[in-house]
Amino acid sequence: MYCVKCGVKLQEGVERCPLCRTPVWNPEPQAESRRYPDTLPEQHREADLPGAVALTVICAVASIVTLTVCFKLYGSLRWGGYVILGLLLFYVIAVLPRWFREPRGEVFVPVDHAAAALYVLYICQKTGGHWFLSFALPVLLSSCLLSTAMICLLKYLKGGRIFVLGGFLLLLGGFTVLVEFFEHLSFGTEMFRWSLYSLAGFGSVGLFFLVAGMIPSLRQGIRKRFFF
Repeated sequence: MYCVKCGVKLQEGVERCPLCRTPVWNPEPQAESRRYPDTLPEQHREADLPGAVALTVICAVASIVTLTVCFKLYGSLRWGGYVILGLLLFYVIAVLPRWFREPRGEVFVPVDHAAAALYVLYICQKTGGHWFLSFALPVLLSSCLLSTAMICLLKYLKGGRIFVLGGFLLLLGGFTVLVEFFEHLSFGTEMFRWSLYSLAGFGSVGLFFLVAGMIPSLRQGIRKRFFF
C-alpha cells in the first residue's frame, strides 16, 4: 500500500502518511468481522402441551356431563350425540394439532374432513335423511382433495406459487358449481342459482394471478407487497 500523494510505501494500519500527512486511502478495506450468521436460524413451533391438556380435560368433562344429563333426564342419548360428536370434531380440528410441534397439513386436513364426514353422517342418520352419499360425501371428498393438493403444492413446490394460487382459485370456483350440482341432485333445487357468481369471482381473481405470474414486473410487485 502506497501514499496517493507522495508515493511512499506505507505500513499496514497507519491512518496518515508519515511523510506528507495525507490521509491513507485503502481501496480494499478488510471485511468487518460478523457477529451473526449469513442466514437466520429457522423458527420452530413448540407443541402447546399445556393448552392441549387443558382443552382435552374440558372436552372430556363436557362429554361426561352431557352423557349424565341425557341419561338422567331421558334414559337415552337423545341430543347428547350431537354435542359429543361436535366436541369430537372440535377436538380433532383445534386440539389435536396442539400435541405436535410441527403438525403436517397434508395429514391433518384429511383427518379433519374424515371427522366432519362422521359428524354429518350421524346427523343424516338421526334426522332420517338420505343425502349423505349423494351430497355430503362427494362434497367433503372434493374439498379434501382440493385443499390437500393446495397444501402439498405450496409446501413442496419451490417456485411458481402464484400459479398455484391462481389455479387453486379457478378450481375453487369450479368446486362451488360442483356443490350446487350435488345439491340439485339431492334436493331437487334449481341449478345455477348462486354458483355462477362465485365462479365468476374466484375465476377472475385466479386468472389475474395466472396472468401476473407471466409478467415479471407484476409478479415481483405481488411478491413484495404480499410477501408471497
